[in-house]
Amino acid sequence: MFSFYIARRYLLTKKSHHAINIISGIAVVGVAVATAALVCIMSVFNGFQDMVADLFNAFDPELKVVAVEGKFMSADTKELQELKKNPDIAVFSEVIEDNALLVANNHQVMATVKGVDDNFEKLVDFDRIKYGAGAYELHADVLEYGIFGINLLSTLGISTDFSTPVQVYAPRGGSHIDLNDPTESFNQDELYSPRVCFNVRQQKYDSHYVLTSKQFAQKIFEREGLLSSVEIKVKDGCDIGSVKKKLSKLLGPKYRVLDRYEQQEDTFKIMQIEKLMSYIFLVLILVIACFNIIGSLSMLIIEKKEDAITLRNLGATEKQIASVFMIEGRLIAIVGAIIGLIIGVVLCYIQQKYGVIKFGHSAGSYIIDSYPVNIHIMDIVIIFFTVIIVGFLSVWYPVRHLSKKFTTVALSVAVLMTMFSCGPNGSKFQIKGEFKDMPAGMLYVYNVGDETACFDTIYINNGEFKYVGHVEELTPYYIVFPNALEQVFFAAPGDNLTYKASANDLKNYSVGGSDENQLMNRFRKDIDGLSDIQAQDMAARYIKENTDSYVAIYLFERYFAKNENARINDIKEQLNILKPKWQDNMLLKETEYKLKQMSSTGIGKKLPDVKLETKQKEQIRLSKINSDYTLLLFWASWIDYQYEFIEGFRDLSKKYGENKSSLKIITVSLDNQIFRWQDFIGNDTLYSSHVCDGLAWETPLVRQLGIMSLPTYVLSDKNHKIVAKGTTIKELKSDLKNFIGDITE
Repeated sequence: MFSFYIARRYLLTKKSHHAINIISGIAVVGVAVATAALVCIMSVFNGFQDMVADLFNAFDPELKVVAVEGKFMSADTKELQELKKNPDIAVFSEVIEDNALLVANNHQVMATVKGVDDNFEKLVDFDRIKYGAGAYELHADVLEYGIFGINLLSTLGISTDFSTPVQVYAPRGGSHIDLNDPTESFNQDELYSPRVCFNVRQQKYDSHYVLTSKQFAQKIFEREGLLSSVEIKVKDGCDIGSVKKKLSKLLGPKYRVLDRYEQQEDTFKIMQIEKLMSYIFLVLILVIACFNIIGSLSMLIIEKKEDAITLRNLGATEKQIASVFMIEGRLIAIVGAIIGLIIGVVLCYIQQKYGVIKFGHSAGSYIIDSYPVNIHIMDIVIIFFTVIIVGFLSVWYPVRHLSKKFTTVALSVAVLMTMFSCGPNGSKFQIKGEFKDMPAGMLYVYNVGDETACFDTIYINNGEFKYVGHVEELTPYYIVFPNALEQVFFAAPGDNLTYKASANDLKNYSVGGSDENQLMNRFRKDIDGLSDIQAQDMAARYIKENTDSYVAIYLFERYFAKNENARINDIKEQLNILKPKWQDNMLLKETEYKLKQMSSTGIGKKLPDVKLETKQKEQIRLSKINSDYTLLLFWASWIDYQYEFIEGFRDLSKKYGENKSSLKIITVSLDNQIFRWQDFIGNDTLYSSHVCDGLAWETPLVRQLGIMSLPTYVLSDKNHKIVAKGTTIKELKSDLKNFIGDITE
């Protein structure tokens, strides 16, 4: 009671931070919307199910007796004779049905001939499905009538008042077809028009069924004394379920008694599965909506942590404090569930009463004009408990974890941080920035250190910012601007750094406060105005002169190891300069590994035996390719200077593809986001197999071949030995011409 009282006050009272009220409201709305959606969707499925059941009711009997084994059963068995005398049965109709060939007006169609007793009209609501000027009539004197489904008449090309009788053919039992005179192998008879047909509005019946007398069907199918089923209508006031149980017990294990749902089991089972799947998907949406509750409670716990400490001091236990926030979350779930149920029921009532949401623009376009809706009380109960269970479970762990954290751990940590602050020489560093021509804005800062990896936001106010970070050793940090421009600075424990830049010239910035940043300032000044190749030469000079500085590692990465235009010999040269000083550096080790892979997979070496999966999910194993030559092209959609290569490659793929040469072309993308690769290639007409696994430089084939720049191609022969490698379209044209020949387009 104590926890509920406080939780109720927290729910209803205004919080000091307005955002908490907004998030709490969003949480309630989210749960309410998901609940209302559950009510509406399940009620619509109920409406469709009831509508379909109502359509079938016009043709299907209330109960149907069939044999457990075999297609037919004897009409004079003791069980069926006893069944006729049952006092709960109002109408007892014997039925025999089988397939036959119908011929009329030069049209032939296979249909189901259903022979019934004259009382079949009393068994079902035939007036509902009757169409035409005639009446229900199965025979007259020596004539046999056929009442056809409306679509079946259309298929035969006749109307309800057809003058020429429909020919009915059924194979004779146990006889082989006489090829000299096939008609002798069939029983043949005629059905005349009673000037009426039926329209159940179900394809199963309207397109495939014809009603006739039981005697006609038994005669043409040679099934005298046999039945397919017995169809039953129970007396008014009798419960169909109870009667079904009694009849099942009376008939024994040789017979099955089917109600209307069991007679159309497949149709209703599919509808139940669709309803279940919709329920599951909407519950998943409900789970997502419940994350708003977690966000609301998290902020509330942070705001009320001082209240929690006060309650502890007054004698409240950890369990009682946690239960306050637990009940708060449950109240949000309950309120949302109740509001959602009310909204859902009201919307369903409006649709049921007024049919607001229509099927088409004009009445009569469909069987019904608007979406059918039927609210089942059991669905409402299931939905309510579903929402409550999901809501309760979603808040249980977060509340226990956060409330415990802020009532005990947070207080202890605060005291410890006060007692043992790292001070200026600890793991903290600080950078103060000054921008010209940028009074306000937002930047991002990140690093990729193993222990201190971070991604934070920097806010600029009055042209200034301040950022405090934590590092264990000298680490490069990157400032990222909204236009994706990056700036690097170096931070070490205890550093107090300064940053100066102008919004009109972001490339020329300066960072002060440490030797590494002063060295980078000089490098940026020295390469100002130089070309890319000249800047690379300047980086090589700085690496040689400042091997001990971490700046050398950064310049090696920026201008050599991850520079697609860097020459292999230049990379090796800089690597040899840095290795003696930086033996444990992971960047140098990775670069050395790739160089070794390149040498081990050079000209004359075999391709790695790797399995690739194409965009079309085709599995390709390199060792199983039977082409005379295999071309592997490594590229990525994010390389802005490769388009000349791609356009040239497009022409080459057209020239050498299309079975004009025995060349298998495979393009391997190093994109780390599959959707970007798919968007880029789109419906590309390159005569190649597209491959991308999203691992970028960690793609197994890329690592095994030691690919270090993009684009790069590798050409191998039919023995899967590498015969050529290169990086330019000019080299590729030359290699294809030398090894395959010049093919005229």
